[in-house]
Amino acid sequence: MNSGYPLANDLQGSIKNTNYKDWLAMCENNQQYGVNPAAINSSSVSTALKVAGAILKFVNPPAGTVLTVLSAVLPILWPTNTPTPERVWNDFMTNTGNLIDQTVTAYVRTDANAKMTVVKDYLDQYTTKFNTWKREPNNQSYRTAVITQFNLTSAKLRETAVYFSNLVGYELLLLPIYAQVANFNLLLIRDGLINAQEWSLARSAGDQLYNTMVQYTKEYIAHSITWYNKGLDVLRNKSNGQWITFNDYKREMTIQVLDILALFASYDPRRYPADKIDNTKLSKTEFTREIYTALVESPSSKSIAALEAALTRDVHLFTWLKRVDFWTNTIYQDLRFLSANKIGFSYTNSSAMQESGIYGSSGFGSNLTHQIQLNSNVYKTSITDTSSPSNRVTKMDFYKIDGTLASYNSNITPTPEGLRTTFFGFSTNENTPNQPTVNDYTHILSYIKTDVIDYNSNRVSFAWTHKIVDPNNQIYTDAITQVPAVKSNSLNATAKVIKGPGHTGGDLVALTSNGTLSGRMEIQCKTSIFNDPTRSYGLRIRYAANSPIVLNVSYVLQGVSRGTTISTESTFSRPNNIIPTDLKYEEFRYKDPFDAIVPMRLSSNQLITIAIQPSNMTSNNQVIIDRIEIIPITQSVLDETENQNLESEREVVNALFTNDAKDALNIGTTDYDIDQAANLVECISEELYPKEKMLLLDEVKNAKQLSQSRNVLQNGDFESATLGWTTSDNITIQEDDPIFKGHYLHMSGAREIDGTIFPTYIFQKIDESKLKPYTRYLVRGFVGSSKDVELVVSRYGEEIDAIMNVPADLNYLYPSTFDCEGSNRCETSAVPANIGNTSDMSYSCQYDTGKKHVVCQDSHQFSFTIDTGALDTNENIGVWVMFKISSPDGYASLDNLEVIEEGPIDGEALSRVKHMEKKWNDQMEAKRSETQQAYDVAKQAINALFTNVQDEALQFDTTLAQIQYAEYLVQSIPYVYNDWLSDVPGMNYDIYVELDARVAQARYLYDTRNIIKNGDFTQGVMGWHVTGNADVQQIDGVSVLVLSNWSAGVSQNVHLQHNHGYVLRVIAKKEGPGNGYVTLMDCEENQEKLTFTSCEEGYITKTVDVFPDTDRVRIEIGETEGSFYIESIELICMNE
Repeated sequence: MNSGYPLANDLQGSIKNTNYKDWLAMCENNQQYGVNPAAINSSSVSTALKVAGAILKFVNPPAGTVLTVLSAVLPILWPTNTPTPERVWNDFMTNTGNLIDQTVTAYVRTDANAKMTVVKDYLDQYTTKFNTWKREPNNQSYRTAVITQFNLTSAKLRETAVYFSNLVGYELLLLPIYAQVANFNLLLIRDGLINAQEWSLARSAGDQLYNTMVQYTKEYIAHSITWYNKGLDVLRNKSNGQWITFNDYKREMTIQVLDILALFASYDPRRYPADKIDNTKLSKTEFTREIYTALVESPSSKSIAALEAALTRDVHLFTWLKRVDFWTNTIYQDLRFLSANKIGFSYTNSSAMQESGIYGSSGFGSNLTHQIQLNSNVYKTSITDTSSPSNRVTKMDFYKIDGTLASYNSNITPTPEGLRTTFFGFSTNENTPNQPTVNDYTHILSYIKTDVIDYNSNRVSFAWTHKIVDPNNQIYTDAITQVPAVKSNSLNATAKVIKGPGHTGGDLVALTSNGTLSGRMEIQCKTSIFNDPTRSYGLRIRYAANSPIVLNVSYVLQGVSRGTTISTESTFSRPNNIIPTDLKYEEFRYKDPFDAIVPMRLSSNQLITIAIQPSNMTSNNQVIIDRIEIIPITQSVLDETENQNLESEREVVNALFTNDAKDALNIGTTDYDIDQAANLVECISEELYPKEKMLLLDEVKNAKQLSQSRNVLQNGDFESATLGWTTSDNITIQEDDPIFKGHYLHMSGAREIDGTIFPTYIFQKIDESKLKPYTRYLVRGFVGSSKDVELVVSRYGEEIDAIMNVPADLNYLYPSTFDCEGSNRCETSAVPANIGNTSDMSYSCQYDTGKKHVVCQDSHQFSFTIDTGALDTNENIGVWVMFKISSPDGYASLDNLEVIEEGPIDGEALSRVKHMEKKWNDQMEAKRSETQQAYDVAKQAINALFTNVQDEALQFDTTLAQIQYAEYLVQSIPYVYNDWLSDVPGMNYDIYVELDARVAQARYLYDTRNIIKNGDFTQGVMGWHVTGNADVQQIDGVSVLVLSNWSAGVSQNVHLQHNHGYVLRVIAKKEGPGNGYVTLMDCEENQEKLTFTSCEEGYITKTVDVFPDTDRVRIEIGETEGSFYIESIELICMNE
């Protein structure tokens, strides 16, 4: 066989040497001239096609009733009509060895066959015992026998798969066999999960089995993809590598390995419940990948990369071949050969014809000679070309499933010698693998490309897609319908098709954003014919995403549009936000129907358009869609949903605790987790599961009590309003947000009054008596949404200082309106995927020992740690927890705040906290010393103001300046207020209040004994008669009366007792020429005058004794020139 013609038969060169007997045999077998269907051995490909066909039920099952999928597969892999039972496994090894140019050693072949013989024996015993039990399911001995054999067979299959994966040097050679063993293992586990109830695996054992299935699926896919890609790399990088070998490998390993992997996700009976009547029936699954056959010269003059670009298509939406145009060289009649082609195609459920470019040479001498309309799928092609020189194409035939033939013919005359005909196609018949009939074909033609070798010679490639792909995206009425995203018929500018990872059955659609426009995909499906007016369906999406994103999901039916929103989780990350083409199995998630059903009511035999578009994407965000799934909502599905909900909610509740006794919470269980678990339990159907619901509610209530008892923070869920907290005015406790259960804290923005910002705050100090020494505490909570809210947690300083900006992206989870009974969370379109397991969230708000201040974005959960050192109940350091908003447009909604013990600290953490503790003690000692010094000076100054320790009277010579100085000293006392909040008491607040009260007493006594009203001008000129240019100014914080002109005058009439003596005391200064004066005169024209000049530097105090003869006196202030400054005027009775 010429390696340049895969899946091809060429007998033209050898038929000339046949004798008459051979000729007769050929005629009796009804073979066409130039064809030898036995020229190559691709039986392993046909076998793999049959295996997939048996699983997906597009090939005839074996005789008899099939009760397990394994019964349908085993006869294919160990056929009875062969003299050597191991023939299939030999074919797998031989074919793979030919593809990768590796010899199968006798030892490896013998060893592999021996392993598979043992596997067959275990599987035969299992299927026999399974079928026996199925016929009499109540027979206990049959049940015990099948369970025992199930466990033995599962262990043997796992052992065999691991053995093949670890056979160093032969991992790739044995990969198709490994894939089949993995397939056996997962199909077997599927049986166990389907029959878990009958086999008593429904609870913990069943959960363990399900986890095993998930883990094995992940491992089997990872191993297979790794070695498939290694094989590609080896062939691609060979120095003399040929594209035809590279393509053979891709095509045949796709069929033998990747197609099998693509089935694995559908084996999950929790996501794809088994059919009640026929549990071997899988959900509607499709392979949308494209594989290629080609006519290529050997050796080729082009590189592998060049031919890959020339003969295969770039990633694209799935297409349907509708027309083929051919160009022919027409200058010379005897050189009429194919020169180019063009394709007409359409997208699924689209009537619009799309056209490709022209492939090949359509220039001078080349003319369009054929336009072949393909109104029926092509399942086989043949191509006739010259053998020497090769690749001069004269004819192509297209075999259509309607039984007709379409042809291209160059009409060359005379007919060249040495023509050869090559057939292309895919059959499940191992004897004619590349010559399918209309009854056994598996693929249909999807594309053709021509690539020029020289003027008359061309390479031609044929692209094929699997026949299982539904041209209408038909929605089943009785099973889950999987519709790959690449079967969309419309993508906008920021949505694109990307290469699939190999285990999804085809390529994927990536929804990205350019910062303003998010990617949008539209996919059309057709409902089945049914008699009901409408039927209900749920929509599920299999996706991967690099961040939590809200998806708008809508559908249009008969012109009416309906929609909702659902959320994604972050499932992967890649450096530099590259769009990944290597997504792992575990990086895909579902918006599960038990979490998020997008309800649809569909009419019979109608087209429905489903659109998906993210609503909150940035240019770095990516959502990658594998497929949508449409789930018929029948009563059995609803019952299964309720059952799944019950099991899921039981798992959620169990996960809150450390043990079955449920007397202690997991350290990772947050108070928010417990609230959300309660919401889930409340949604359990009381009609179906009243007892189970009551038990789970009791357990959740117990969890809540345990959470409250371990929380050293008082009232962290605000169910007792603000009890235990100190707050500013613009704090409210609300209960109108279904994101939270019950009450939550709402913080408004800071107030701004006359340019001064008054922060919004709430804080609590955890008393020392509630703490343990040398212990780490977790500080956690949940943020519904916030902007510019600052969290400070402190013991020895600002150990935690974080700004939290959290978007309001959870509103879509719940309805925005409440009825009289509150929000009905059980009827919401979606609930958080991580409810009940929020402790597994990736916290973006976490403590970094290298940073004192952090800014946290997006994360609704925050979690920090703070460590205690030695405890001192006298000092009562405690732990401060504070939330603060300093911007007017800030806001926050918070709940489920908790500070819980994580455990004792040791090692580096212990050393670090001791260092912090010592540093803090040193700082406190310095602060105490500074405080004591300031206190002593201030107290001494205050003591000097009074006549006794009871502060009952001022010293007679106490002046306002002395009081103001004492007040200055009091104000100079440090650490009076909190470091973070200027109106919250600090460490020296009490002594400050004590001394400030004594200063206030002094000031009161001062004001009381001064007969002159407003003698210190703190009330401006109130009480004074003013003429001319005189006013009160603030100078160095003191109210000073200023006279700036000789014409200014200030006076006050005072009533007193004339039989007493008085002291007039003035503190003032004069600037510039002239004098300043203060005069006291009575009604008898007696007067005393105090005069100030600029020769006297600064403010000075002058006094004069006065003995008025009348009970009325007049105080007059004036100046002759310059400026006169008066701080205070006192008139004190000498009896004081």
